[in-house]
Amino acid sequence: MKALITYFTMGGRTKKTAEAIASVLKNYDISYFPMELKGKFIEKIKQLDKFENNDFSAIETGLDTLDAAIYDLIIIGMPTYGDKPPKTFDEIVKRMKNFNGKRVVVFNTARFTGKKSLDYMKTKVEEESAQVIDQARFRKLLWIGVKNAIKFGEQINEK
Repeated sequence: MKALITYFTMGGRTKKTAEAIASVLKNYDISYFPMELKGKFIEKIKQLDKFENNDFSAIETGLDTLDAAIYDLIIIGMPTYGDKPPKTFDEIVKRMKNFNGKRVVVFNTARFTGKKSLDYMKTKVEEESAQVIDQARFRKLLWIGVKNAIKFGEQINEK
């Protein structure tokens, strides 16, 4: 079986979580569509600002090639900013071809809550007629370890 893991990360927390989940998905051949902001902090903030203002030119080519057709599972991970995911999430869900009917797992990383963000992600995926089979919040103020992400990946494997 094949799985696509797509995530957005600015500081690396969501990437680390996605990789921990993927490390135990033994039943899947994993492909990634990462959106990692690179450079100094101010450069990352400028790029994030462009995304928040619907300028996706930096990742346009990747977004145009997103196609869920060959995947049995789609995993989408996002950080939480102000109790919502970044706008890149909406753009991924909107642009992914052959998303209808796909099995999807959503997760988010957050310093504090993240519940509204996760609820929003689930709703948006279901509005595109995909099926959310599992979801998780990974919260910690300073550092997110991988133990809970690995447990979550094992849980996904069993579904």
